[in-house]
Amino acid sequence: MNVTNRTDGKHLALPMKDRDGRQRLVVIVKYTYRATPRGALERDDDGPEPRPVDVPNGDDPAKSSIKVPSDVFDFKPGTDVVLIADAHPRVGATYADVSLRVGPIAKTVRAHGLRVWQRGMLGGLVPGPAMPLRAPVPIVYELAWGGLDLSVPDKPLGEPRNYVGRGISRDPAKLVNQPAAQLELPSKPLGERGNVPASFGAIHRHWQPRASFGGTYDETWTETRMPLLPADFDARFNVCVPHDQWSPAPLSPDEPIELAGATEDGLWRVRLPPDAPRFSSVIAGERRTHGSHLDTVLVDARERRVELTWRVSIPAPAKLELIDEVRIA
Repeated sequence: MNVTNRTDGKHLALPMKDRDGRQRLVVIVKYTYRATPRGALERDDDGPEPRPVDVPNGDDPAKSSIKVPSDVFDFKPGTDVVLIADAHPRVGATYADVSLRVGPIAKTVRAHGLRVWQRGMLGGLVPGPAMPLRAPVPIVYELAWGGLDLSVPDKPLGEPRNYVGRGISRDPAKLVNQPAAQLELPSKPLGERGNVPASFGAIHRHWQPRASFGGTYDETWTETRMPLLPADFDARFNVCVPHDQWSPAPLSPDEPIELAGATEDGLWRVRLPPDAPRFSSVIAGERRTHGSHLDTVLVDARERRVELTWRVSIPAPAKLELIDEVRIA
């Protein structure tokens, strides 16, 4: 099998099976752009290849949030928008906001200075006053509401939307004077901000709401479909971001992107060139074209870099050798 890539993007081709076990050839293409000192964007020839696995924020992937998600899926509906960023504070401020706008997506995360859990006047725990911010705050799930308590091994207690955060404990009294969650969604009513995980990063496959789309692995599945995916598997399982960072309608590659509070100069606006790959294949001498859409946008505000990812899932014959060519143009 020959993959002819006539674009500047990096590609990855690999055989996969769909939900019903049918053989596919999945071809993934990634373009990377980097901001110049004058703020323009240019193609980054040293950009990364499509990633086969998630890249964690910490040393232990099992105890860390995801920094950069894997690209290996056969299909992803709509467009995910992932943001890697820090909240840059104003001098003397105790909090800083980071806002992301692209297409229909508009989201703001508020980063507070260091604060600790205190007993609330009406019971429970509340975050205490925040200290002034003296350095940028990473927007990562480790600093948001969540957590996992394994003090009773056979009965773990956790926040299914964020197992690496702060706030979950079987004995809340043990959290008093311990670091509290620093990240919140200011769009939520004041009383709801404290128990909502807030970040711009990708979420793990076993976190909610992503896990809810994985299908039902029960006795019926064992008897009728194993090792295939369940019949009720939903492709939204492959959506790796919170719902408020996903556009059900695919975004155009030239959508303007606006970031506020995520860079030292306060505001970063970019508009990407309207480049999009076209896919075709030759199987048994017959050429076919294959539709695709932009399914992942990754904005790295730290590096002033943007990655755009497309993929196509081509029905494959029993022997991949029968695919004469896949062309990316």
